Amino acid sequence: MSRPIDELINETRIFYQSLVQMTEQLHGETSISLGMRAVMEFLLKNGAETVPNMARQRRVTRQRIQALINQLTELELVKTVSNPATKRSPLISLTSKGKKTINEMRQKEAAMVDSLSVSDTKLRATTNVLELVRLDMESKHSQTQE
Repeated sequence: MSRPIDELINETRIFYQSLVQMTEQLHGETSISLGMRAVMEFLLKNGAETVPNMARQRRVTRQRIQALINQLTELELVKTVSNPATKRSPLISLTSKGKKTINEMRQKEAAMVDSLSVSDTKLRATTNVLELVRLDMESKHSQTQE
């Protein structure tokens, strides 16, 4: 018999793969990957940000974010903007084309998500549990790193 945490981790992995497949089906005509979409969503929600700060907040490497930014720049979906706080790390922001693209993607996704039969209450509870488990795991991991 598997432990509840093992079941949660397994379901999370399967859920992630379902998200990847759904995104590919909905946005197959675009060359925007799930990672690129996540960066665009982050910039839409948070505004212009530096690559190192995005990496920290997304819990990925700076190199990974930079690679995604390079791809998005080639597609003219993001641009660099001077950073008044430091010349070493420019701010990255969505272009008008980028804002239009991510908003169109979100509209397509909203239509699919709105058809789900899971209540908002259950979705919030699930989100809260995942956050609690993540924070506990991060806390334990950081203690073992010291």
